[in-house]
Amino acid sequence: MKKITVLIGIIFFVTIIGYKESTNKVGENEFVLNGELEGIENDSWIYLMLDNKPVDSTKIVDNKFSINGVTEHPKQYNLLVKNSQNYSRIWLESGELKFKAKDGEFKDAIIEGSNSQKESEKLWKPIWEYRKRRDSLSKIVTNDKLNDSLKLSANLELKKVHQNRLKIETEFIKNNPKSYVSAKTLHFYTTSLPNKTVSELYNSFSDDLKKSSYGKSINRYLELNKNPQIGDKYVDFSMTNESGEIIKLSDFEGKLVLLEFWSSNCVPCRKENPNLKKTYARFKDQGFEILAVSLDTKKESWLKAIEKDELPWTQVSDLKRKNTASLIYGVNGIPDNFLINPDGIIIDRYLRGEKLNDKLVEILK
Repeated sequence: MKKITVLIGIIFFVTIIGYKESTNKVGENEFVLNGELEGIENDSWIYLMLDNKPVDSTKIVDNKFSINGVTEHPKQYNLLVKNSQNYSRIWLESGELKFKAKDGEFKDAIIEGSNSQKESEKLWKPIWEYRKRRDSLSKIVTNDKLNDSLKLSANLELKKVHQNRLKIETEFIKNNPKSYVSAKTLHFYTTSLPNKTVSELYNSFSDDLKKSSYGKSINRYLELNKNPQIGDKYVDFSMTNESGEIIKLSDFEGKLVLLEFWSSNCVPCRKENPNLKKTYARFKDQGFEILAVSLDTKKESWLKAIEKDELPWTQVSDLKRKNTASLIYGVNGIPDNFLINPDGIIIDRYLRGEKLNDKLVEILK
């Protein structure tokens, strides 16, 4: 009888241990990120961010932390310690991952367990050299104490550096059509590369990449983008204003309209607003209108900027990370704008300050 009892006890113990082990296993699409840190103050908070939004956080205890979660496919997240300069980009995917770093050296973190992380590091290794060159040239371009010829020369060199980096990343995408790093990289450059190039690179992707959030966004761009040029008819779209009312670009037919792309966190846009207000006041009674499309994702920030800058013209936004109108018009940087005549034809682009005023005087004289 005792033997049977002992045997049952052993079976029960083994079953419990087996159950515990099985519950500790990482399931499909689940990840466990374990971190070992040096020099970080105990009880500091560390945040896991996706698209600039916190998705999880935990306290660092005895130089260690652990975060677990679910990701539908490999994605690039940001890892940062609150109230510090410690920041790192990290590719998370299903499985157990390790993160090791020292205070002030998060950019040199050792990350294990992620194939996408290895691919990303392979891509970025040659790019770091271009970034160093870019930073040194940018300091020359923005230095008001230097003469214009030197700044012009540096600016031309800066464009070459950018093109070389773009070439490296494009080649990586071509050679790695199954990599989520390729999908994210192409997603970033959709509005910078020719449509034909974007389409060819996207079509070379595996089905898994096309079904990913990166792939879906690229496909949305290809479906929406019309990239109208000067001399083309405007492309209509509808979007809501601050009050939720639907506004169409076609509502402005018969008027001279400036289609203005901006956002609350765009410093050059905000600096230009006072000039644009003067222009609007000067020409609004002559049939000139402005339709401003904000690329903001937070309504509160958008509304605060409108109120602070006292902007009197029509404002719209869909508050999406990839604004629909910007995709249609192929906007890859702001501020940007299109001047559309009363017949609905795009007659100019990138008009600022006196250049815009001179153009309006020419048309409305």
